[in-house]
Amino acid sequence: MPAFVDTNVWDYALTMGDDVVRGSANAVLDALTQPVVNGKVLRDLGRILLQKARCDEDMVGQVASDMFQSCQVISDTEEVFLLAGRLRQNHSFSYRDSLIVAAALDAGCDTLYSEDMQHGQLVVGRLRLVNPFVGV
Repeated sequence: MPAFVDTNVWDYALTMGDDVVRGSANAVLDALTQPVVNGKVLRDLGRILLQKARCDEDMVGQVASDMFQSCQVISDTEEVFLLAGRLRQNHSFSYRDSLIVAAALDAGCDTLYSEDMQHGQLVVGRLRLVNPFVGV
């Protein structure tokens, strides 16, 4: 089953954290054949690379190009936005988190790697939220 990888995991793998955290993020990414992301993840990561990590445009473009080659990049649809609304009502997710969870569900993922949500939570009986930094 495919796994969705949230922005913070990419951020730690590429720019942030000590060696242990960076290693944990890279271990998650290395274990996945084709991580799933959406435009929100790509946009957020580009902003982080430009503003926080002070990368130049060439580097940001290379990262985006690499992700389009190695990841399954899914598009947002009306169904994703409607599902996100139901998730906010039923699970009290933030607006941003609900869009990420909805995208992962829409893509058929069984795992969502993110540090922003409740580790171990099972959403709609089929998507496990996993914080790869628990215990690191």
